[in-house]
Amino acid sequence: MSCVNVLRYIIFVDVHDQSGFIASAIPIAPSHAFRPMISYPPTALVLLAKYPEPGNVKTRLVHGTAANGYAGLKDIRDRSGNVLGPDVAHRLAAGMYRAFLVDRFAAHRGRDYDVLLATSQPEYADAFRSITGPDVPYHAVSGANLGEMMLGLFEDLLGRYPYVLISGSDMPRLEETVIDRARESLSSHDIVLVPAQDGAYNLIGMRKPHRIFDISRWSSGSELEETVALLRRRRITHEVLDEFRLLDIDTIEDLVQLMRGPETVDAPETNTFLTALDERLDFAD
Repeated sequence: MSCVNVLRYIIFVDVHDQSGFIASAIPIAPSHAFRPMISYPPTALVLLAKYPEPGNVKTRLVHGTAANGYAGLKDIRDRSGNVLGPDVAHRLAAGMYRAFLVDRFAAHRGRDYDVLLATSQPEYADAFRSITGPDVPYHAVSGANLGEMMLGLFEDLLGRYPYVLISGSDMPRLEETVIDRARESLSSHDIVLVPAQDGAYNLIGMRKPHRIFDISRWSSGSELEETVALLRRRRITHEVLDEFRLLDIDTIEDLVQLMRGPETVDAPETNTFLTALDERLDFAD
């Protein structure tokens, strides 16, 4: 693949000149509107998601983890000084996750790749349409763990797409730069990985199916390290895009980091939700 800078001109033709015509060429300065486009092979971007029902999603955010002493959203106080408790925290976490999904599917719509929903909850297929829109293909997945689910997706979809990217949905935005860089990597590697800040990875792409998900633990923070070690042992060509370190919102610390940062581009539902959340809750502690 290569990019060629093209100098464009506007041509003016005077058909009344005695010599037949006069053509004058005025160069147009390069701009983003004329930026050459790179053409990638047909690609599927698969978003793995759960239906945003209270108690079904973001449980680590609500209850905390051993690493942070099980401090979670349930322990945060509102502006009146009242502790939220688990029920309210679960409702808020589900509302935030729903906002993430709405923003993600909206941002990926109309791009030069197909966006698909994958979920292990087929009973919510119709309900998901209010989030994804009516035209997003739906794939039911199954497996004992996340790795088995992803392997099934790759084995199914790589028969139809040269490139398949699978991304989690624990963040409100995945920049197009990341997607393009991942596709660029797949032109010369079998597998591409985009790290998450917690030691896992938020995106994995393949151009041919490989059984590389037999790592020892999932949701451990060591998924990326274990996967890379496995790829090296099996001599599978791969690239880790270390220039990106994506923030998954899994814990209360992640949520505070997201809220204290700038507004997320192309994520209006998330920004509106987080503004209301900040007005309601006291994160001072």
